[in-house]
Amino acid sequence: MKKLFLAVRIPINDELEGIIKNIQRNFGFMEMHWIEPQYLHMTLKFFGPTSQKRQTKIINSLTSLFAKTEAFEMSICKLAMFGSRGAPKVLWLGIEQEQELKTLVENIQIEIDKIYSYSDNQNFVPHISVGRIIKTNSNPTFQKQLKKFRDTNLETFTVSNIVLLESIISNDGVEYKEVQKFNLQ
Repeated sequence: MKKLFLAVRIPINDELEGIIKNIQRNFGFMEMHWIEPQYLHMTLKFFGPTSQKRQTKIINSLTSLFAKTEAFEMSICKLAMFGSRGAPKVLWLGIEQEQELKTLVENIQIEIDKIYSYSDNQNFVPHISVGRIIKTNSNPTFQKQLKKFRDTNLETFTVSNIVLLESIISNDGVEYKEVQKFNLQ
């Protein structure tokens, strides 16, 4: 079985790579596991372990949905965190078009419900994880740096396709292999 998820890949250009390096420098006092720029993505739907038969049904169902879905603009607009103020867990970039993305995710769920019922019971928060926090060495410094980047327009790009990815975990870390690309209109 393959561990599958549906995602928007984030195109990396010099400007975005520079912004990410700046964030890494500013949070360098913390123990972090940084996400490699080529692996940056926004998860739309997590399927988990998936059989070949179910994978085929997912692809067929989503092909018809995305054939009717128009390409759209997406803007990265802030830096935020998951976890509590005292115990942050993940540093992430937020997306400006939250409602449009939530509607897209609802439409994806409607299509998936036609072939099988699978709900991950998570509220969808459009985000791009940039780092997993291992240990916060200075919480006041962390909060100060977070505030520095909180509201900022980082990048706008066109989403012209959505990908079904397989997550492959090895001793070297996680690799994401493209299973299917869905082009938008």
